[in-house]
Amino acid sequence: MGSFGERLRREREMRGITLEEISESTKIARRHLEALEDEDFNHLPGGIFNKGFVRAYARYLGIDEDQAVADYVAVMNEQPAPENQFPLDVREKPNPALNPKRSRFPLALALAVLVGVLIGYALWLRSKPHTTEAAKHGVPSSTVPAPTATPADPATSQPGQVNVEVPAGRFSVVVTAREDSWVSIIADGKYQIQKTLRAGKQKTVKANKLIVLETKNAGGIDVSYNGKPVGAIGNQNETRTITFAPAGLAQ
Repeated sequence: MGSFGERLRREREMRGITLEEISESTKIARRHLEALEDEDFNHLPGGIFNKGFVRAYARYLGIDEDQAVADYVAVMNEQPAPENQFPLDVREKPNPALNPKRSRFPLALALAVLVGVLIGYALWLRSKPHTTEAAKHGVPSSTVPAPTATPADPATSQPGQVNVEVPAGRFSVVVTAREDSWVSIIADGKYQIQKTLRAGKQKTVKANKLIVLETKNAGGIDVSYNGKPVGAIGNQNETRTITFAPAGLAQ
């Protein structure tokens, strides 16, 4: 086995992440993930799908995506395809014997993206009642009080009691792991973290509109909003998803 597959496996094992966790988050079949680590590329769909698998794998681990794809290309002795050229060879009259069973991966990927968009839209709608209520009583949106923030004091701040200075119009969420806990945080539609947060580690995220926090160990983390603890969000090893908006905890 070459260094490419060994490096992926080593990075994953160093973080204590299983193939099942990566498969569940990225929707890539475990057998394809194993094929990447074993460099058994004959069992992968090929072309841009292989590079997409490598990029999703690297993103989940938190390593350099571009470097991981470059390492894969080097192993395959490929040259990067031009931006405007589709890298797969398309035949005018496909031979059924060359493709006895069509891959369902593109359809599954499209459905996953659609579900993600619908969930994000639903969460955004749930964050709107605060603004709508203010408008109904004739209060301009600019007069709705923004959450206050306590300036940070490095000399007195302690883990679990975090004071965060938040610029006007923004809010922050701090997640502190009391024990190893898988955490996913999306701020204004962009992933900020999606991996296991080790015990004692802390992640601070700021946003203007929406923060969605998901964890598979609700009892293993402490969460604060603009420096104020939000209290218990669940039990140990319990999967929870909570949402924060500028007005505070929305779910």
